[in-house]
Amino acid sequence: MFSSLPKNFKDDISAGIAVFLVAVPLSLGIAMASGAPPLSGLTTGIIGGLLVSQISGSTLGISGTAAGLTVIILSAIQQLGFNAFLLTVVLAGLIQVAMGILRAGVIAYYFPSSVINGMLFGIGTILFLKQIPHAVGYDRDYEGDETFFQSDQYSSFSELSHMLGSISPGAVLISSLSLASLLAWEFWIKKKYPGLRLMQGGLVALLVGVAANVLLEKFYPAWALSGSHLVTIPVFEHPADIFSQIYFPDYSRLFDPKIYWFALTIALVASLETLLAVEAVDKLDPYKRITPTSRELIVQGIGNICAGFIGGLPMTQLIIRSSVNIESGAKTRAASFIHGLLLLFTVLFIPAVFNLVPLASLASVLLLAGYRLARPQKFENMYLAGLYHFIPFCATVLGLVLTDLLTGIAIGMTIALLAILIENYRGSFYMRETQIGNKTVLRLSEQVSFLNKANVQRTLKQLPPGSEIVIDATRSKFIDYDIYEIIQNFRSEAQIKNIKLTVENLRGFGTLPPPEMIRAQTYDSQQSLTPAEVLAILREGNERFVNNLKSNRNLLEQVNDTRKGQFPIAIILSCIDSRTSVELIFDLGLGDVFSARVAGNIVNDDILGSMEFACKLAGSKLIVVLGHSLCGAIKGACADVELEHLTGLLQKIKPAVHAAREELSEETAEDKTLLVQRVAERNVQLTVEQIRKQSPLLEAMEKAGQIDIVGGMYDVETGHVEFYTDTPPEQACCSHTDAGGTVSDKTAAAAPALGKSAV
Repeated sequence: MFSSLPKNFKDDISAGIAVFLVAVPLSLGIAMASGAPPLSGLTTGIIGGLLVSQISGSTLGISGTAAGLTVIILSAIQQLGFNAFLLTVVLAGLIQVAMGILRAGVIAYYFPSSVINGMLFGIGTILFLKQIPHAVGYDRDYEGDETFFQSDQYSSFSELSHMLGSISPGAVLISSLSLASLLAWEFWIKKKYPGLRLMQGGLVALLVGVAANVLLEKFYPAWALSGSHLVTIPVFEHPADIFSQIYFPDYSRLFDPKIYWFALTIALVASLETLLAVEAVDKLDPYKRITPTSRELIVQGIGNICAGFIGGLPMTQLIIRSSVNIESGAKTRAASFIHGLLLLFTVLFIPAVFNLVPLASLASVLLLAGYRLARPQKFENMYLAGLYHFIPFCATVLGLVLTDLLTGIAIGMTIALLAILIENYRGSFYMRETQIGNKTVLRLSEQVSFLNKANVQRTLKQLPPGSEIVIDATRSKFIDYDIYEIIQNFRSEAQIKNIKLTVENLRGFGTLPPPEMIRAQTYDSQQSLTPAEVLAILREGNERFVNNLKSNRNLLEQVNDTRKGQFPIAIILSCIDSRTSVELIFDLGLGDVFSARVAGNIVNDDILGSMEFACKLAGSKLIVVLGHSLCGAIKGACADVELEHLTGLLQKIKPAVHAAREELSEETAEDKTLLVQRVAERNVQLTVEQIRKQSPLLEAMEKAGQIDIVGGMYDVETGHVEFYTDTPPEQACCSHTDAGGTVSDKTAAAAPALGKSAV
């Protein structure tokens, strides 16, 4: 704190003064409403500023006595007496320390943002409403009251009507002058004269209020304020007399069951209010610093132990005073320390001076603080965030304004929970992607709980007969048993409804082990494979690709696996077309295959040399020539395109063009799409034969069963790959796929004879 004090001195001392100004009347009011000695509220504020702020993890939070504990404190004092009540405060502090050690602060992370924003807005609204009567001189309600229904049977709204019969002209004048001076100082004078930033606007407002009241006493006594209309701090003839007003716990009541009941109640309520305040303060913090919540419970517990030892009321972190601290420009926890120091100095040395402050003047400061917490723009921002955030926000605001802090939060949390359930039902528990045709991919999220049960059932029930569905649980870390059971039951239903179902990586239910990680090929794994097994691996990989699935790989790990050597299982010759990356099409990783790419997937000496290296020296077991539909190079060859070096490349495709035109009737050959497809297929088969004829080495390895040489066609519209295995060129060219990627009637009839398999 002190190392950064010179840098932030102006901001922190200004904010500390602002918090001090509002802390005095609020602490006194809450103490009086609780039936406790007035000094007890100030004692808690002093401990919060001088001790708690310095060991807390909250940089801008202010701790002190809270209005939310007033009813509990009043009941405890009435039943136990004040000294015995102090024992409950000490025990409550010990309970809070234990809660912090047990990491109970994690509860704070489950408060929805909509509820926290609603709490801030609601408290700002309450603060504004409660200060209007004080601003006009109607001071029957104590400063710091946050409840809607008051002890005098009035409410926040009825007070606004009752005050009309008790308006004090002097109070109206003082509050108006104070508010005007405050606004002028904050929004005009400080900006125009930066050197005056150290002077806090709230202090200016109170000085104006005091001066105005002094002048009224001198020149117009009838309008002057006195008695209950002023701040009232106990005044002692000598600072040492204050020690006569310090109370201590009554340890003789240590075995009274009521002591422990009240201690537990205070600990739980104070902890909840603290955690709510921590979330709210972190949200207001312009630097977005995060407070360690469990540590804050420990710190608040220490503060309550100290407060109980010397006659203070229970403390929590406070939203109103913390918001004043932040709005006043505090940068470090030094602001809280300064506020505690000023409280101590005032109580010891200048209580009579502070007792000159009119409550009407103080109301002007709190009116501005309330407005800053409840800016109308927040309503618009929450509305834009969506109804599932806006409705809990509004419910929290109304709950706070019409009841009290804890009841309002309970209402907001209940509505927020309902909104979460509805949003969870209506929203998506997976990433849903609909592919070409009637295929649906459901990718389960990391956490699939019973809350998703209705949504899963609805989705599966709506699938039409004959459709295709892929359920991918690769990313899931937890799947509730209810969801697992639904998916298992759907397997039987899918057969009845003729639904093609693929379930990937459904590894059970509950907390799931990570899916098996696919490692790079090794020498042993490469050598253990046969050419047919390598082809099966490619088929399976293409099926995953078509189903929008991916094997679980860590590419960086595969980089490490292959840094000392590579052992690819195949070499694939494909086109340079940007849509035909074989690693993606076959769901492969680093080190799995050699990839040779050239327009039109033609073969030349360089590519043959590469294939010979791959198979003879590097151990690959399969050569694949992969053509594809809608190939630009094939179109160019069919159209007799000539362009410098491209002309020679396209000439290598001409044999396939001539063969395709001979096989097609004149009428069929006029169909350019069909011609291009037929040429692409014929080109693959001719390339396969060229590899055999031009490389005796590869042909000999194939005859010996060491490798296989196959052709295949990739459909750029569906992602399917069809392989031609052991197929004579003149037969292979007689088949094609339709736009949907399924084998046409003509192809289906020819496929058994061709030995052709569709993935």
